[in-house]
Amino acid sequence: MSERPDHVASAGSPPAGATAGPARIAELRATIDGLDQRIVALLAERTRVVRELTVHKSDEAAVRSPDRVRQVLDRVRGLADRHGMPPEVAVGTYRALIEELTRMQLDMLAARRAGTAPAGER
Repeated sequence: MSERPDHVASAGSPPAGATAGPARIAELRATIDGLDQRIVALLAERTRVVRELTVHKSDEAAVRSPDRVRQVLDRVRGLADRHGMPPEVAVGTYRALIEELTRMQLDMLAARRAGTAPAGER
């Protein structure tokens, strides 16, 4: 079952009564801008949780957690499919996110070991 909102048309067919051409492009881009704002806010929240999680990790193996990465990617693949999103887009996006957050966690771990981490991260 797709959870696509009723106001979003299938690819290639604008909804009845919709604005067409450049005006519609502008409307859709404004919608995307609003979605991006919400997505970035959620990513910032996820990053804050990852930072706190990293405080409780003691080594690189705990940071890299390949089993957890696999679990997250499998869950994201299923979520994407249920929401009518190409799973490869969601999984690719999450792979990039996980790669960057893993790098951040490794940097935090290295700083903590060197004694240069902020007090809340030691």
